[in-house]
Amino acid sequence: MSATPVGNKALVLRYFDCIARADYAGIEGMLSDSVRFWLPPSVPDAAEYATRADTIRLIRDSMEGLYDMSLGLAPEITTLLAEGERVAAELVIRARSKATGLPYSNHYHFLFVIRDARIAEIHEHLDTLYAYRMLFEPLGMTEAEQVGWRPDES
Repeated sequence: MSATPVGNKALVLRYFDCIARADYAGIEGMLSDSVRFWLPPSVPDAAEYATRADTIRLIRDSMEGLYDMSLGLAPEITTLLAEGERVAAELVIRARSKATGLPYSNHYHFLFVIRDARIAEIHEHLDTLYAYRMLFEPLGMTEAEQVGWRPDES
């Protein structure tokens, strides 16, 4: 049984609160055993992360690898809509690039699928060119093979 749209929205709000605090254990506790996380194909870490372990590694290692975590991330949700098991979140994530120290401010859209009061799917959409230029390229991560948190695709 899925939670109500109000409960599903609350779960997504808690997820972004944990992102802001880099609370990886809190995030992991919200994920279903078979969670799937999809990233667009135009970023170097693009893949479909298809396990809880791969998903939490993506979240933890990308946050710590791309951003100055001494300052953290500041997600600002501008729109949050829920219908049935789906929650759509539009937001701006502000942070500082680990490589350059420059401010990072990108627009995101996340689509969450909630099943049995856990996050079953995450689809992340963002300005990939901006992320590439601000985060990946300055670190020399321009190809998928250079990203250490991608799932083993063998």
